[in-house]
Amino acid sequence: MPAPPHPEWLKKAADILAELDEASSSDERHKIIDDNAAFWGQLKPWLLELSHKKCWFSEAKDCFSHWDVEHFRPKKSARGINGETDDGYWWLAFDWRNLRICGTAGNRKKGTFFPVRELTQRATRDSDLRAEQFDLLDPADEEDPALLFFNVFGDAIVAPYVTDSWEQHRVKYSIERYNLNSFEALRTKRQQRWSECWGYICEYRNELTAFQRDSSKVIARDRAKRLAGTIRAMLGEDEELSAVARACLISANDPRLFGFLQSK
Repeated sequence: MPAPPHPEWLKKAADILAELDEASSSDERHKIIDDNAAFWGQLKPWLLELSHKKCWFSEAKDCFSHWDVEHFRPKKSARGINGETDDGYWWLAFDWRNLRICGTAGNRKKGTFFPVRELTQRATRDSDLRAEQFDLLDPADEEDPALLFFNVFGDAIVAPYVTDSWEQHRVKYSIERYNLNSFEALRTKRQQRWSECWGYICEYRNELTAFQRDSSKVIARDRAKRLAGTIRAMLGEDEELSAVARACLISANDPRLFGFLQSK
């Protein structure tokens, strides 16, 4: 996780958590959370800065509706895979590590759903969150985003190298619950990004091949270098839909392009 927010925000969050710990009922805790609902919104600029102005779930900047500060683990109630309801993660309502920035189209579909793996236990106030096995992919986890992949049609899919059935389930469920394929503007934008990246890849390979066949063609070499820079830029963390460009590059299955991925 990144560096925490301003100390004053953290102090206020700790004060609210102390109130929640002292509450004698879930209704009282819910009221405390509702009374302070505007508080986590203060972190919206900070969360956007961390994500380079991108939604943490869709990686879109402007086509996934307005920005919400999303609680990854729901604060007041948590719904299972079939909609059954358990107690929420009230003690994480004001924990900055549980907050994500998300477009409205994804946040509304996710709602309070947060199922855990069958035959495993949901975390409680006194348990270790690291032991919880949950269905949804977490964009703040360094490993989870790589499980997602994209195709030429703009669809989010399971990455071809993911063979574990549990991880495959997590990807498929997250695609559905985060609304990653139902929002047409997002799919269209992914198609455009793929097409753009593929065009640069084809140009790069053509220029590189021309230079390799005849080393006197320095113009082809220089064009290949410029195109390589353009492709690398599309993979940058600050670029919208950089994961789509990455998937496009991997799908080309060209060893000459693999170094672009290693440099990111």
